[in-house]
Amino acid sequence: MKMNKNIFRLLGEYKKEIAIFSGLFTIDRLVKVFLLNFLQENQLNSFRLNNFFEVTLVWNKGVSYGLFPQQSYIGQLIIIFFSLIICVWIAKFITNSDIRYRSITLILILAGASSNMIDRLIYGAVADFFHFEIATYSWYVFNIADIYIVSGLLILIYAFIYPNIKKSP
Repeated sequence: MKMNKNIFRLLGEYKKEIAIFSGLFTIDRLVKVFLLNFLQENQLNSFRLNNFFEVTLVWNKGVSYGLFPQQSYIGQLIIIFFSLIICVWIAKFITNSDIRYRSITLILILAGASSNMIDRLIYGAVADFFHFEIATYSWYVFNIADIYIVSGLLILIYAFIYPNIKKSP
């Protein structure tokens, strides 16, 4: 019974963070489902919106940038396992630090990582869609969850480089 009280206390204490996490996670999931259905219903693999941006379906069976691709479902479970370990380590590191923006960095990283892990469980790979190319330069294909993760990491790096944004003692 005491554990239930602690859980409810924590849920109440972090309701804003939980709401933001849930909102970000839901946005990524809805965009992925919408784009997967849209592409399938229209029998498309991609469509170009303008000269430099296209929506194209790429199944990422590896980690960042498609490194270390795993073709089997067991391989995907191994990636999920390591992703969970990394998320726990990042969560412990951020929550134990005095960085001012630790909540938003943690929310962004965990929302993105969680959504990509769900993709791996459901599809055996991460659904990536967004592709930018300007002239001969082509950026890798990514999704909204990737934007969350990179944004969280950039804020975290910024917070360490510029200590004036740390909490005051």
